[in-house]
Amino acid sequence: MTDDLNVVLARIDAWLEAHAPADHALLNPPAAQDDIDAIADRRFPLHPDLVTWLGRHDGVTATKGHGGPGVILPARFILSGSEGMRAGQRTMEEAIAEWVDENESEDPDLRDIYDGVYGYLFHVRWVPIATDITGGKLILDHRDGGRFGNVLYGLHAGETEGPVKVWDSLSHMFRDLLAALSDGTQIRLPSYADPVTPHLTGTGSDAFVRWE
Repeated sequence: MTDDLNVVLARIDAWLEAHAPADHALLNPPAAQDDIDAIADRRFPLHPDLVTWLGRHDGVTATKGHGGPGVILPARFILSGSEGMRAGQRTMEEAIAEWVDENESEDPDLRDIYDGVYGYLFHVRWVPIATDITGGKLILDHRDGGRFGNVLYGLHAGETEGPVKVWDSLSHMFRDLLAALSDGTQIRLPSYADPVTPHLTGTGSDAFVRWE
């Protein structure tokens, strides 16, 4: 039986506090329930894993950017807070509306084209949860069915291919993170040639994780 997400997150916190205190210091306090609710504005249910994570930490504040403390995920991904997630979800909506407006005059019957783009390049039920230095996103899929709760990777600037699934749940992502931190196991994301492992940089209260 796998560990409860709350247990996994507590263990990650404890490992960071003991070994990478500069990272631990940049984990934000819990998000307010109103801020969590505002992500989807109650238009669709948020996955329980996301609610659990935000109830523990409202993302991170990486004051030195993608190359310094606070970047606890591989590939220089910075975990967003509830406000950033809400903004990312609204950006999806705006991208869909803009695409429809730009193409409406060229083809009045957009059903086939629209279905091919909607849910492939963007979707109103995709919630970006982290961003890397290139603008790539980790996205929590909130579409109904078997896709609900999947963690997707993609959406770099100018990208023409849709995101791909990298974890089947946020719980799985954090379990892999815990294993990498505590046991030195590797994590590999699509589009990155080699898997990476965490290494500690700095000493004492300045120590933080760097992925190489």
